[in-house]
Amino acid sequence: MSFLETPSSKALVREGGLDAVKIGAAETYITALGVFLRGTPMQIGVLATLPPFVGALAQLLGMRMAERSGSRRGLITRLIRSQAAVLAPVALIPVLCGTGWLSASILIALITIYQVTIGMIAPLWNSLVGDIIPPTSRGEFFGYRNKWMAILTFLGVFTAGQALHMTAGADAAAWGYCGIIFVAAVARLLSSAPLRHVSDPTLHVPSESKFSFWQFVSRTRQSNFVKFVLFVSFMNFGTAISGPYFAMYMLQDLSFSYHEYTLVVASVVLAQFVVMRSWGAVSDQFGNRKILLLCGTLVSINPMLWLISSKLWFVLLIQLYSGVFWAGFNLAAANFVFDAVTPPKRARCIAYQSIINGVFVVSGSMSGALIATHIPESWSYTFAWLVEPSRFLPLFVLSAVLRALAVGGLLPLFKEVRSVEHIRGHELLVRITSLRPLWGATFSVVSNGYETVARRKRRTLPK
Repeated sequence: MSFLETPSSKALVREGGLDAVKIGAAETYITALGVFLRGTPMQIGVLATLPPFVGALAQLLGMRMAERSGSRRGLITRLIRSQAAVLAPVALIPVLCGTGWLSASILIALITIYQVTIGMIAPLWNSLVGDIIPPTSRGEFFGYRNKWMAILTFLGVFTAGQALHMTAGADAAAWGYCGIIFVAAVARLLSSAPLRHVSDPTLHVPSESKFSFWQFVSRTRQSNFVKFVLFVSFMNFGTAISGPYFAMYMLQDLSFSYHEYTLVVASVVLAQFVVMRSWGAVSDQFGNRKILLLCGTLVSINPMLWLISSKLWFVLLIQLYSGVFWAGFNLAAANFVFDAVTPPKRARCIAYQSIINGVFVVSGSMSGALIATHIPESWSYTFAWLVEPSRFLPLFVLSAVLRALAVGGLLPLFKEVRSVEHIRGHELLVRITSLRPLWGATFSVVSNGYETVARRKRRTLPK
C-alpha cells in the first residue's frame, strides 16, 4: 500500500490543508498589514525577519521537547492550538489600536510570539514526519501534500484579498484585516484535530547523537550537511535583502490596489500548485541537489526582472516564473534534510539549521532596510531605465547578485547523499515544464518528443 493511502498520510494532508488556509488568509497579508498600520521601512524589515529569527531560536526548545517527550504528536497538537490563540489579538490590532508606530510595534511583538510557536513545532513535526514516511516516498508525499496546500493557500489568498479590496473600498480595511486573521485563527485551531490519526512512534536519541551548536558549526569543512546549510542560508540572505520590501514597493511605489496585490500574491501560489507534484516526483528519482542547482540559478534572475516593467501583467508573469522555481527549490531543500540526517539527529540538526538561517535572514533584511532608508535619492534613478525610480530598485539588483554568488560559490561544496539517476539540467527543465502534474499529460507534443530523446540519452550516461 502506498504511503499516500495510510491514515497518517491522509491526516497530515488535512492538517496541512487547514494550515494553508491560515497561511493564505493571514501570513500572506502580515506585511501588507504592517504597511496599512503605517510602519516605517525599518519596522517592515523587522516584522519580516525578527519574528522568524526568534522562532528559529525557539527551535532549540522544540528540539529538547522532541528528544524528551513521550508523545511528539501531543506536543504538536497543543502548540498548534496555542498558535491559533495568538492570532486572535493580532486580528484586533487594526480595529482597536489604529495606525502608527505603536500599532506596528504591537504587531511585531505579537507576530514574534506567533513565530515562537512555529519554531517550537518545526523540529517536533519534522522529526515525527521523518520517522513515519518511508525514504522512497518522501518526494511523492510532500509533492502531494504541498499541492493541496498550494490549492488552499491560493483560495485563502484570493478570498482574503477580495475581502480587503471590498472593505478598503468602503473605508473599512481595518475590519477586513480583522476578519481574515480571525478566520485564519479558526482554521489553524481546526488543523489540530486530524493529528489524532497520525502515528506517534517513540523517539530514542542515544547520547552519541547529541552535540552542541558549536560542535555542529565547527564541522563546516568536514560535514556535507553543514555546507548545505550555509548554501541555503546565504541564498536566503540574498533573498531577504529585497524580499520583505516587495509589498511596500507594490502598495506604495506602484500604487497597486488590494485587488491587484492579491492577484500578484495568488499567482505565485497558483504556479506552485501546478508544478509541486512534478517536483516531488523528480526529487525521488533524480535527487535534490540537481533541483537546487537548476532552481537556484533561475531564481537568481528573478529580482532583475522587476527592472524591466512595473505593469501588472508583467509582474504577474514574474510571479508565475518565481512560483515555479521557488517551489522546486524549497521542496528540494526540505527533502535534502531528511536524506542527509539520521532520525535521532534530525530534530537537533533542523534546529541548528534554523538558527543559522535565521541569523542570515535577519542580517539580510536589516541590511536591506538600512540601504532603503539611507540610500542617496540619486541611486533611485540608477536602475530606473524602464521603470519609475524607487529606493528599492538597488535592493533588487543586490539580491540577484548575492543569490548568484550562493549558487556559484557554495552549492558546489556539497554533494547528493543518496544514489539517484543522472539527468542534465536542461533535461530536468524540460521535464518540469512539459509535464502536466495533475493528470500526467503533456502541455505540448514537441516537448514530449524532446523528453523521449532525453530519456534515450540518459541510458548512455554513467549512473
